[in-house]
Order: sequence, then C-alpha cells, then structure tokens
Amino acid sequence: MSGTSARRFDDTVEGADVRDDGTVRLDPAVQSRAVLANVERILADHGLDRGDLVDATAFLVDMGHFDAWNEAWAEFFTGREAPARTTVAVRALPHPHLLVEVKATARQRNGG
Repeated sequence: MSGTSARRFDDTVEGADVRDDGTVRLDPAVQSRAVLANVERILADHGLDRGDLVDATAFLVDMGHFDAWNEAWAEFFTGREAPARTTVAVRALPHPHLLVEVKATARQRNGG
C-alpha cells in the first residue's frame, strides 16, 4: 500500500484542527496513530492484519515528529514483532495538513 495518511473518508485530516479564525493546529501523535489505523483497515480489507506487514517506510515532514511517530509505532506493535522500517524526512506531502505518510508491504497468506 502506498500513500496512506491520516485522511478520513470525508477528506479531512485526523489530527488537523482548523479553527474558526483559519489557524490550523497539527498533532503528529494523533496523525501517527490515525495513519497506522488506516494501514490496519486497508490490511483488513484484504484479509490481512498487522502481523502480515513485512516492510514500511514512513515519510515525515519534520524529523522533530519522530518521537510521536515512534511511540505510535511501538503501541501498534505491542506484543508483536514489528516489520522492517525506514523513516525519512520529506519537504512536503500532498496536503498541507499531513505530517506523516506510510508506504507498506504485506505478505499474502497461503491460499489467499
């Protein structure tokens, strides 16, 4: 899967609070957890789960958000073996409210 972010079905971004005055507050911890929840939903849509992930690349617009990303990652894989992972900084993502995006590879189970 590629381009998985904290976008919701209505195209808003979880962890992006747009206030009445137009200011925006972005929360990297909320977005990190939302990205991983979206990864899990996509896996489930294909009869897979997080244990089937074999590799993931995270793209952060600010390496200062790595701790928030890393904490969400550790929570997501509590009690499970995590897949190989790479985290890189990027200048921007396709929407100005996005702080993190994930590209991941999962293995197809036998018979699936």
